[in-house]
This record gives sequence, structure tokens and C-alpha cells, in this order.
Amino acid sequence: MGPIAHIGYHKTATSWFQRYVYPFVGSHRYIDRRVVRSTFLEGDAFGFDPAAARAAMGLDHEALPPILCEEDLSGVLHNGVVSTFVAREVARRLHSTMPEATIVIFVRAQASAAASWYQQYLREGGTTGVHRYLFPDQYRHLGHVRPFQMPHFCFSQLDYRGLVERYDALFGRDRVIVLPYEHLAADCPQLLQRMASLLDIALPEGKSGRLNAGYGAGLIPLLRFANLFTCRSVIDKMTLLHIPYWYTVRKALFKELNRSGLFGKPPSPERLLGRETIAWIGQRFWQSNRWLEDRMGIALGPLGYAIDPPPVPIQKPARALPLRWVGN
Repeated sequence: MGPIAHIGYHKTATSWFQRYVYPFVGSHRYIDRRVVRSTFLEGDAFGFDPAAARAAMGLDHEALPPILCEEDLSGVLHNGVVSTFVAREVARRLHSTMPEATIVIFVRAQASAAASWYQQYLREGGTTGVHRYLFPDQYRHLGHVRPFQMPHFCFSQLDYRGLVERYDALFGRDRVIVLPYEHLAADCPQLLQRMASLLDIALPEGKSGRLNAGYGAGLIPLLRFANLFTCRSVIDKMTLLHIPYWYTVRKALFKELNRSGLFGKPPSPERLLGRETIAWIGQRFWQSNRWLEDRMGIALGPLGYAIDPPPVPIQKPARALPLRWVGN
């Protein structure tokens, strides 16, 4: 029984695991996510010390091995292509600190994930529409010769193959467990039983329910308007006036409004993103999803993953050319 590192991805119930599952595993010590972040994500790129990280995790002194669960280990939300560099370096840091670890990775169908990431962007204070969030290069001059200058969404973060291959190469394929979020959402107890078998540990059943439920369709425009009055906590947004403490009040207020059910159910990915964008996402990811399907040994098509090429090439959803040229 060695260390376990659950690295995400974002919006695959990692917060639920952090609160309701891993702290109650008797065979391991759950490490608070703040300690994980400070150990693997703070500091510069050149000063990481594996020995200090091992000490922070208690690997050489504590009786029980640690369980880590932190989605930022798979990349930072809304940071685009820069995030893939972070994820690659974090993989190296994890391996240099605890090469004996077992890695847990949850993936999610890209269209569903993109819709959920946009909802999270709104939760964190975002104000732009979904098309502008997904395709920011059509609205802002992001610096084509300086692509790392401005944090923004990039579909490269949802191409799971690269990171899975990275962990396979470092830890060995038999110690990298890749699971679909859709199985967890459909049958949580069965998925937890499978995880327990793969990890050879006892997992509690956990509590039902979602910690971050998607906003109802009628609430989204109201939330975008409310977010104009806080400068927190995403970069790619607009602020008309920053009202101190409004960010926290707004978060609690809209959580209760969403619970009321008066604003409808969360929109489906098709409704939120649009059919054209859904089709383009399928074209973007079908090849890597076929690889992922073979790697996981699970039929991903029925779960919503694109695994077949489109009958005809699909153009990337785009604004009118004059508007793209303005970049605003």
C-alpha cells in the first residue's frame, strides 16, 4: 500500500472526493489540498526539492501512506495551453517525490467538460458569453507571437492523451488508473467499488449529491450581469465597478437562487454550446478519444465521447471576419 495521487481532471467530482471519500479511508492519510498545492505548485520552476516534498507528505516518517487529491495537479483551470506545461512539470515532481505512487485520473467527455468549465468560469466571476470563453482568439488579440501572455481557455487542456501517456511513461501503465467521470455520475457506489478493487483499499460510500451543481439556464444571464460588479477571480472578464465583498455575497445568493428551481435546469451541452460547436469538438478529439478508449478498455462512445470522424470536415465556429479583425 503506497501513496495515491488523484490528480483530476477539473469538474470530475474531485471536490466531492476531497470532502466525502478520501478523508475517511482508514488505510491512508488524506493530505489537505492546501498542503498539496504548497508542496507541488508553489515556488518557481527551478527550486523544487523532492526531499522537502517527501518530508511535507510524511513519506518517510508516518505509518500510513498519503492520499493526495488536487485537480490543479492536472493543470490550472482557464489557463489554456500554459496549463499543459504546468501539468507536465507536476508529473515530473510527483514522480521524483513518490515514484511508488499509484495515480488516479478521471476524464470527462470533452463537450460536457467544456460546458462544465464554462459554468465554473461563471461561478468564479466570469462575464463573457460561452463562445467568447471557448474561442477567445476571435475576440481578443492574445499575442500570436507571445501565446503565454494572457490566461484563457484552450481545448488542448481537454486532450487527455498527452498527460495519460506522460504518467504511463513515468509510473508504469499498471499504476495509472484512468476512469470515466460518466460512470461515477451514473452509478457512484459501483464506481467506488471498482476503484477500491483497483487500488486495493476500502473506500466509504460517500454522500450523494453534487457540491457544485450547474446553474439553471435562466440564471446564467443574471449571474453574468452580477459578475460585472466584482473583479474576482478570473482574468478574462469585464468589471464595471468592484463592490467589496460582493464576490462572496453573490456566490451565496446565486447558490440559493439555483436551489430554488425557479430558473430551470442546467442547460445541456448541446443547448449551452450549440450544435456547431459540439460537432467541431467531436472532430477535434475523436482520434485521441479512440486511443483513450483502447487505453481504458471501456467503450467511450456510449458515454458521449466522440470516437468517429465526421462525415465531412467541420469548420471551427467563427465570428464574422470584420469582428474577428477588430478583436474586441
